[in-house]
Amino acid sequence: MLTAERLKEFALNEVRVDKIGIANIERFAQAPPDMHPLNIMPNARSVVVFIKRIVRGTYRGIDEGTHWPSYSIFGYAHLNRMLGSSAYKIARFIERFGYEATGLSGAAASREIGVRGPRPAPGKPAREVVLHHRIAATLAGLGEIGWSKVFLTEEFGPRQRIGVVLTEAELEPDPIRTGHLCDRCKRCAKECPAGAISTERSVGIEVEGHRIEWGDLDLGKCKLTHFGLNKRSSPFFAKRFPGLSLPVSEQEVTWREAWDLGYALFPTMPAFQSLAAHPIAICGARGCIQGCMKHLEKRGKVKNRFRTRPVFSEAEPWCLPETPAHTFAEHHGFIYDPEVDEVEDVESQAGSSWY
Repeated sequence: MLTAERLKEFALNEVRVDKIGIANIERFAQAPPDMHPLNIMPNARSVVVFIKRIVRGTYRGIDEGTHWPSYSIFGYAHLNRMLGSSAYKIARFIERFGYEATGLSGAAASREIGVRGPRPAPGKPAREVVLHHRIAATLAGLGEIGWSKVFLTEEFGPRQRIGVVLTEAELEPDPIRTGHLCDRCKRCAKECPAGAISTERSVGIEVEGHRIEWGDLDLGKCKLTHFGLNKRSSPFFAKRFPGLSLPVSEQEVTWREAWDLGYALFPTMPAFQSLAAHPIAICGARGCIQGCMKHLEKRGKVKNRFRTRPVFSEAEPWCLPETPAHTFAEHHGFIYDPEVDEVEDVESQAGSSWY
């Protein structure tokens, strides 16, 4: 017989997830049609949600300005693939007891990719239905959504990614618990290099007497930074385009515009070329994860503790200026590359009548 306890034991001990919880389908009654589990699996009775931790050391190189790939791979892209593998194993386990189950993609923004489909018929959901993973994790009792919209747990603070499995099996749900981790300090908003997190406006829903709320986000600014186009957050764009001023906090782009610009520029930057076919996380989540993590660790709210450096860092994070690295007087719009061989003495030519 399949029970919640038996499923959790398998997921924790065999699949090696770090935490697992269950929500009943009734908790999603007020979800919009394009985020409702029943528009993915019409006979679903339970939403199984699990997490795998992001190893804290993946943030070290970004905080100190030494190494970026670890977070992009082990805190994001590769970890997403591990979630898919875990969801498959959990769904296969459920099938052994005669119930259907399906894992869901972690690509929460997939609806904005590709050609738009026809408008749905009246009363029908849009073509792409994407479950809100962080709300699902909250409704499954795993933790709560912080002001930054990042999901928080007692075990790891903001350091995890979320996997979801829908099943027709009716399993005992876990209690919802909110309001015990995020104290609304808004350090996430203050330290976000894009200024993408509002300190005043919020978005929220009510479920079973719980207020689930987070700060309103500017997804365009967030995506520009996430894709490495914020000079304050990563060195690759600044190195390739030293004379370009692109203060991300002043931009008014949509998420899709930011996505398209990032992918257009990926092939021009050697560090991104091999990864340009896949989503890539270059920002290091400076405010939404790192700032929050430092705050929660300092308050003693995170159970995953460390012998050395109990608080991740008290120092100011590494940062580059947004202003261009050189000026018009140095190049007159012609060329600027201190290492170029083809042009002799670029600096002396800058003031000559040749221009």
